[in-house]
Amino acid sequence: MHDFFLNPPGLADFQYIEFYKTLLSVSGVLFGLAFGGMLFILQSGFTTFTFSRKMFLRLYLHFGRQILFGLAFLTTLPFFILYFPSAGNTQVVSVIYFIFLSLFLNVTLDYAKEQGYIKTLFSKKFVPKHYGRIRTYFRYIKNRGFLVNLLFLYPVIFILIYPYIISYTETQSCWLTKKSLFYSCMLILGYCLLKITKFIPDFFNYTEMEIEAQSQPSELSEDEKTKNLKEKQHLKLFLLDRGIQELDPIEEIEFLDGNLAVNFLESKDNSEAWFNISIDVNNETPDIIRDETYQYACRFLSLINDSLTDINSFVLSFHIRIEKGNSRNIFIRTSRSELKSIFAPGINCMDQIPSLKNILIDELFR
Repeated sequence: MHDFFLNPPGLADFQYIEFYKTLLSVSGVLFGLAFGGMLFILQSGFTTFTFSRKMFLRLYLHFGRQILFGLAFLTTLPFFILYFPSAGNTQVVSVIYFIFLSLFLNVTLDYAKEQGYIKTLFSKKFVPKHYGRIRTYFRYIKNRGFLVNLLFLYPVIFILIYPYIISYTETQSCWLTKKSLFYSCMLILGYCLLKITKFIPDFFNYTEMEIEAQSQPSELSEDEKTKNLKEKQHLKLFLLDRGIQELDPIEEIEFLDGNLAVNFLESKDNSEAWFNISIDVNNETPDIIRDETYQYACRFLSLINDSLTDINSFVLSFHIRIEKGNSRNIFIRTSRSELKSIFAPGINCMDQIPSLKNILIDELFR
């Protein structure tokens, strides 16, 4: 059994040619059908979704990308081997396979991350607030659960590296052989066929999840108001999972030599997420208070920018009391499109805050 796993039987040379001819025909047809089916569902199937449409769209997009990348490889590789014999050497096909492996592994991890995001959102699992983007990415994957990853992630990784195991056993080299390519195509074709069988069922699973969210009790009956309330619930859960525990009414955090608390007006049924942020400090200068407030706003807005809720307008209203005196204010209203520019690569958020379109700053902090 061990020898069969490391060195499975191969085919005669003429059988490999017949296999790739058949594979090219099958994968080409499946690629067209899968692309058309996915395009139709993305354009039409999600139009009826009321809650968190963006979240489910991204999840289904990564699901479809897995199928399309797999079928694209199964179409490209036989084409090169059959019609460009000079390119069919081990080096060229090995490079093609490595490119595919990198793309397929990336989209598989993206799909797992999106599933983990939803799992985290609707469970008691969380992502520590000090995690950066990379650690957060893999923490979401971990939050899917060990059993889910064991059944649906690790087998994909095995499928991708198994051809290298066969090649190394056969030639003591990582250049892929005819036999290893044959088994890689068989495994990837089998995986794509399995995913295609889940193409429609997975869409209905997402529809069922959306309907369950829609059926949650709410005092307001209008669809748009109910949608706004549900989106705010999702946003609050996301922020709590990312470590903004001060959203809890009984929680406060240290801020300079005082404390900070957040009141999220989640019961308002408008399309804007409004956060009242109360800050009490004692012996700090206005410049330090302003800079620390901007820094907190950057961290808070960065998390909002990473969220997948359909809310597009956000308000941070800071109420700052120094030595129990009168309240001073810094008011920030921003949009999701503005956040994308603030957190674009190479942009310093701290430099962008004072120049936002809708910001009001008390004279004390100017």
